[in-house]
Amino acid sequence: MKTYTGWDYLLIDVANQFGHDKLIFEERIKWATDNLETLELLSAEAETKPLFMKAVMAVRKAQQGIPSGHMVGLDACCSGIQIMSVMTGCLKGATATGLINPNERADAYTKATQMMNTILGEGNAVNISRQDAKQALMTSFYGSKAMPKEIFGEDTPELDAFYQAANEVAPGAWTLLQDLLASWKPWALLHEWKLPDGFDAKIKVMNKKEVRIEVDELDHATFTYEFYENIGQRAGLSNAANVVHSVDGYVLREMHRRCNYDAAMLNDVVEAIDAEITKRSLFEVRNLPPCNDKVAYYAEQYERSTMISAVILPYLDDSSVMCLSDTHLKGLLHLVTSMLSYKPFELVTVHDEFKAHPNNLNAVRWQYRELMAEIAQSMLLDDLLSQIHGRAGVFPKMTYDLADHIRESNYGLS
Repeated sequence: MKTYTGWDYLLIDVANQFGHDKLIFEERIKWATDNLETLELLSAEAETKPLFMKAVMAVRKAQQGIPSGHMVGLDACCSGIQIMSVMTGCLKGATATGLINPNERADAYTKATQMMNTILGEGNAVNISRQDAKQALMTSFYGSKAMPKEIFGEDTPELDAFYQAANEVAPGAWTLLQDLLASWKPWALLHEWKLPDGFDAKIKVMNKKEVRIEVDELDHATFTYEFYENIGQRAGLSNAANVVHSVDGYVLREMHRRCNYDAAMLNDVVEAIDAEITKRSLFEVRNLPPCNDKVAYYAEQYERSTMISAVILPYLDDSSVMCLSDTHLKGLLHLVTSMLSYKPFELVTVHDEFKAHPNNLNAVRWQYRELMAEIAQSMLLDDLLSQIHGRAGVFPKMTYDLADHIRESNYGLS
């Protein structure tokens, strides 16, 4: 992964807020450097003027050696499609969301727009805009059919081109969408599943009801009262969005744990795990002792999803590590070692934006990239679908080496 200085990230922030966030990092740094002396004069042209001026003020303080506490945010590239592509092992979808080509700042929405216009041909009277393609893609990958029809019309060449482009840009995500839509349980009152950190997702099926209320004391005046009631329905679309959003939430929680950690606790965990691994290399361990309830709970999530989570770390000591499997211990040791390579720092997340002090953004980008790679090589999707359906199953990945490609990328966060 290419790394940058804190000063570089300040310049990248200035370029981002001006509207150049689709350029590669070096081009953003160059643009800000070339305009360094006159940045304030460009504020009227900035895409987000208040945030642009805030970034410029941080640059000016840095030039004077004055600490500003300014945090720079980097966004995941099309986070919903990105997560769906990673879980399905989809190279095309991962490429379109910045997780493959290390020298390209990818954008699935732009790629879909270009593909639609290519499909429709140069002689077509309608030129599809990125904004229209983005709005249609964002909603359609969460199960909406109404929004694409509203934007492109019903039974039109544009609508056909949209669906063709969506399937071409992210075939893994598109296939997963169909499976998530098919996972709806008719007349169930809720759908539920656990994430790899033990977080419970429980989504009740809520339907709007209307009741006509008559008030005797107001001369029998009436009004309509609307409310939502937990009532099952035959079919629904919400599993598509809810499952993906729940994984998105897991990624945010895990990023916080991996960035803003307790250093003393982590050092104790390293010693305990290292000692246990050494002991097992010298002496054969035939039967692992039972875990205490807390460790057993989190170990169960790992065994099911094969996702390493930092959530278990505060509960590990010389005794509790003895109950974990070899693969779990080695995975945790790799995770903890990577965390200790930098000092803990504050992370602020707003959906798919990750904000930190500029000096810490290399660690943010590295951990996000690693987390995407771990998801790609895990059984997370098998686990989620098996829980929702209530029976074990396997979702065949489109490729099983996606993690290797992700670990070479630069623009998962941009």
